[in-house]
Amino acid sequence: MTSGRLAKNTAALFVRQILILGVNLITIRALLGALGITDFALFNVIVNVVMIGSFLPLALATITQRYFAFAIGQDDQAALKRVHDAGLALCAAATILAVLGLETVGAWFVAGHLAVEPDRLFVAQVLFQLSALSFVISNFSGFYTSVIMAHEDMHVAAMFAVMDAVLRLGAVLAITTFAADRLILYGLLLCGISLIYAIAQWVFCIRRYAECRVARIRFERKTLREMLGFAGWTVFGQITTISRNQAVTILINQAFNPATVAARALSVSVSAQALNFSTNFSAALHPPIIKAHAAGEAAQMFRLICTGSKITFFLVWLVTLPLIAVMPGILGLWLGTYPEETVLFTRLALVENAIVAISFPLMTAVRAAGQVRFYELALGTLQFLVLLVSWLLVRAGYPAYWVYLVAIAVNLVMFAVRLSIVSHLTGLPVGDYLRQVLLPVLWVVAISTGLVGALLWLVPAAASLPLVPAPLAVAALILAVPACVILALGLTRGERQTVLGMIRRRLARFGGRA
Repeated sequence: MTSGRLAKNTAALFVRQILILGVNLITIRALLGALGITDFALFNVIVNVVMIGSFLPLALATITQRYFAFAIGQDDQAALKRVHDAGLALCAAATILAVLGLETVGAWFVAGHLAVEPDRLFVAQVLFQLSALSFVISNFSGFYTSVIMAHEDMHVAAMFAVMDAVLRLGAVLAITTFAADRLILYGLLLCGISLIYAIAQWVFCIRRYAECRVARIRFERKTLREMLGFAGWTVFGQITTISRNQAVTILINQAFNPATVAARALSVSVSAQALNFSTNFSAALHPPIIKAHAAGEAAQMFRLICTGSKITFFLVWLVTLPLIAVMPGILGLWLGTYPEETVLFTRLALVENAIVAISFPLMTAVRAAGQVRFYELALGTLQFLVLLVSWLLVRAGYPAYWVYLVAIAVNLVMFAVRLSIVSHLTGLPVGDYLRQVLLPVLWVVAISTGLVGALLWLVPAAASLPLVPAPLAVAALILAVPACVILALGLTRGERQTVLGMIRRRLARFGGRA
């Protein structure tokens, strides 16, 4: 993959995220206003219960994208067709198994053990069924998303994601105009949006990619067995990821009041939007890393891993540090009123995200190597510890923010383990990685955090974003600090010249159109 195409794909995903960020922020505010804190918390808990069943489809989506990218890297059209047919069959099987689990264990938990007001239990059960239906439809659209990403048509993925975000905003605005129960109506609208999204992706893929054509679908046992063999430990990894994310939210619902659950949901929403700035770049890196490994180009793969790790972290740090600094003001402008714990929860979630972001290219490198057994066992065990330790602390009476502290600590350990495993599997020089990636990252974090802390010490009111010139000027400086420090200390001379050159070209084009 040429650097030009990587830059183009990254730009497409970055523009997508800017658009989606704006739409999603409006959507969340409108949804919180339409539902209220209690129903907003209930909606998010139900979604998390349903998403526990996603470990099989998510694992198979990861595997499908890996095998697609590998076949593309080897320029094997026959292999692409075999992978598509096997992946579609596995997606259907995984969805059926997940639904069986949801309709037995999930329905039992919602009916008898979910912490919900008695007069909202029926609504919770109906919403659960509607969310399960959306989940089924989304699994198939997720399969075709993997196909699009493997083909590196990032602008198409961007278009579909923006369409989905706009439709979801429309659903939120629609529920405010009807007298029916808003939770049930919202669930119905989300089902319809999932169906539209899935059909649109399916139509695009069968028209664009030869391997996705409906005619002559065949299931080759050898490919199915190979993908299933790769899937075993990936499924384990997805189970532990869900235990760390969705199950912790359910734990908070069972132990704390709806305001705390809503604060958790809001913190997850904000941190997910911030993390997407780096996942977009990481998504553009998935295919070239896998293809470089498939082609035996070790040096190219190592360069992509090191550069990718650094850039993914810097992209998320650009928004993470300013958000942490002015979080009270951001939440006040965005939501007006919000649960008190939201500020602390969101700040801690953003710190966790920053640690996760640097590891994205390392995760891809393991998938490319294909030897995931020890990786998933080691990382999965660590992820499960997040749930276990959080449960123990909550039972012992610790406040809810301790679940974030546990996640941060475990993620630091997971980063070190990932780096060690990738070095063992691919030969990645750890010393080069530490020098090229970790050292610049630590310098950027230390210097930029110190500068922002000094600015807030001088003008504390800037954190609340009042409409006063001095605090607003300081807030603008805070926004600029990470970018300036990254340019000065985080990038090599060549990387800096490339970034500045891209900025100059964009400005020149803008000036030419003016």
